[in-house]
Order: sequence, then C-alpha cells, then structure tokens
Amino acid sequence: MKKFFTLICFLAIGTLSFAQVDEYSEDVKKCIKSNGTMTYYEGVIDQMFTMLEEQFASQEVPAEVWRELKKVKPESMDELAQMIVSAYRAHFTHQDVKNMNALYATKAGQNMFKPEALSEGDKIILKEFYQSETGQKIVSSQDSMNASMSDISIMWSGDLYKSMIAKLSEKGYTI
Repeated sequence: MKKFFTLICFLAIGTLSFAQVDEYSEDVKKCIKSNGTMTYYEGVIDQMFTMLEEQFASQEVPAEVWRELKKVKPESMDELAQMIVSAYRAHFTHQDVKNMNALYATKAGQNMFKPEALSEGDKIILKEFYQSETGQKIVSSQDSMNASMSDISIMWSGDLYKSMIAKLSEKGYTI
C-alpha cells in the first residue's frame, strides 16, 4: 500500500512539474513573439532563402523545390523558440516572464521599441517596470542574455543553412 501511495505521489508531482515547465515554455514563446524576437528570426530565414536562391541561381533550381524547402520554416522557428526558452530559464523565473508579458500587453510595452510613439505616461510605466525586480533582472542579465542569444543564433542559423545545403545537394544541386 505504501508503494502504491508513493507511486501516486510521484506521478502527481511529476505531472505538475511537467505542466509548469510547459506553461513556462508557452509563456516565454508568448514573450518572444510580443517583443519582436520571433519576427526578427522569421526575417533571418527569409534572408537565408534569398541568399541561397542567389547562390544557386546558376543551377536553375525550380520554384517548387524552393517552396518545398521553405516548408521547414515553422518547425525551425519552433526549434529556435525552444532554444530561447532554455536561455530564459537560466535567467528568469516564471513570474518574471509573466511580468514581461504583462508589460508587453500594455500600450507602453507595445511601443517600447518605437521611442517616437511613447507618451510621457508610457515612459513612466517603462521606468517603473525597469525599477522592479524583473526589470532589474533584465538589466543585470543583459550581457549574459545577449551572449546566449548570439550563441543560439549562430548555432540555429548555421544548422538550418547546412540542412538546406544538404537537401539541395540530395536533389543534385551544388554551389
């Protein structure tokens, strides 16, 4: 009976832990969509395909092949998001991420990257946010986060580029 009870407790705790991890990941994904990170990297993928099309122009790769290759974009963006979640996990609590999402849901948060659109009230809200515990974590971890994001960007984009080159090679196209 004790073993059964222990097993039930273990499963319940494990399930709750997994749910919290999943919720954390979803909240980080919401955050990086709101702050423009994902839009930026969607542009990176688009630029990579433009560059590949230029590099392979002499090979006359059919448009259908490019359309097929570009289908990796959603999966690649999901992989990137998971990598970024790991970086956030090293720096921020779930409550920090929730606080960031709350900020991004405000007019001030939506305009924070467009200084010309910020009202005086927006500036006050942002100043107060950056004086909060979460805001201070963002400021103090900026160098470390930038280094992590740089590493993630290099690894992710390099792997994606190599994968596309390999797929083109499998189809008989070479630079």
